[in-house]
Amino acid sequence: MFAPLTAFNFNYGLENTNIFSYDEAAYGHDFNRLRLESTLEHSDKPLLAKLLLDNKTSCIFQQSELTNRTEIYRAYLEYAGERHFIVLGRQRVPFGVGRIWNPIDVFNPIDSFSVEPAEREGTEALRYEYALSDLSNLDVTLSKQKSAARIKGFLHSADLALVGVTDSDGDRDIIGYEAAGELFNTNIELRSEGGSFYNRNTGERSTEFIVGADYGFQNSFTVLGEYRYNDDTQTDYFGLSLSYQPSPLVFLTLLHITQINDASFFTAPAIEYSIADDMTIRGGALLYHGGSGDEFGSVADSYYLNLYVHF
Repeated sequence: MFAPLTAFNFNYGLENTNIFSYDEAAYGHDFNRLRLESTLEHSDKPLLAKLLLDNKTSCIFQQSELTNRTEIYRAYLEYAGERHFIVLGRQRVPFGVGRIWNPIDVFNPIDSFSVEPAEREGTEALRYEYALSDLSNLDVTLSKQKSAARIKGFLHSADLALVGVTDSDGDRDIIGYEAAGELFNTNIELRSEGGSFYNRNTGERSTEFIVGADYGFQNSFTVLGEYRYNDDTQTDYFGLSLSYQPSPLVFLTLLHITQINDASFFTAPAIEYSIADDMTIRGGALLYHGGSGDEFGSVADSYYLNLYVHF
C-alpha cells in the first residue's frame, strides 16, 4: 500500500549561475547554468528523494559556437536509519579528506584548477553504510567500472580509515588510507590521504599521498597548506589556500599551487561580494607561470566574472 501524499514534504528551488570568462588566447566564453533542486521527504520515515536538474548554455564568441543541453546533476533515493544508510542514484560520493587534492577519490575528485572547484560531477552508484558503533562505520560503494570499501573509526583524537578501491576505468587498484584530526588542543586540523596504487597494465606499484593542515583565526582569516607527492611521476606539489572575510558582504580567497620540481606555479585570486541575501557576484583569475617545458608554463591565463542568483 502506498503512503498518502500528505505524508511527504516537497520542496524546490531555483538558482542561476552565469560565468563570463576571457583568456589570453583571445577566447571569450559565456556559460549559464539554471539549476532546479527538488526534494521529496517522508515526514515520518527516513526516506528522501532528491533531483537536481541543470540546463547549461555555453557560448564561445570568437568561434561562434553555441551549445545548450539539459542534464541531471544529482538524482538519488536515500534511506537513513539508525545503523543503515543507503543511497542509490547519481550522487556525490564522499571520499578522501584532502582540500586541494584527492588522490584516492576515483569517483568525483576535486578540480582545483576550475572556476568552480566545489562543483563535482556525480557518479551513478549504490552506496551502503553500516554503523558498527557510535564512532565507527563500514561503507561500500558500487558503480560502473569502479567500486570501493572503507572502514572508518575515531581513535583518540583522529578519524582513521582504511580504503580499498578497484578502478577498471583507470586500470588500477588502490589500497589507501584517510586520516584527519586536531593537533593536540591547538585548533590546527591535520589531514592526510593516499596509498599504494597498482597499475594493471604495467604490473607496477606506486605511492601517492597528500599531507595538509589548516587553521582558522578569530578574525575569519583561514590558512590551509597541502603537500602532494607521486613517486610514479616523481613530482611534488605544494598548495596554499588563504581566505578572509573583512566584512559580512565581502569574501576574499587565494589559491596558490607550486610544482616543486620545475618551480612553475598556478595562482587563483578571487573576491566575492554579496549583493543581497540571495545574490552574489564573484570575480577572479586563473594565472599560470613557468617556462615552455614546465607543467604550468604553457597554459593561457584567464579571467572570469561569476553572477549567482537563488530564487
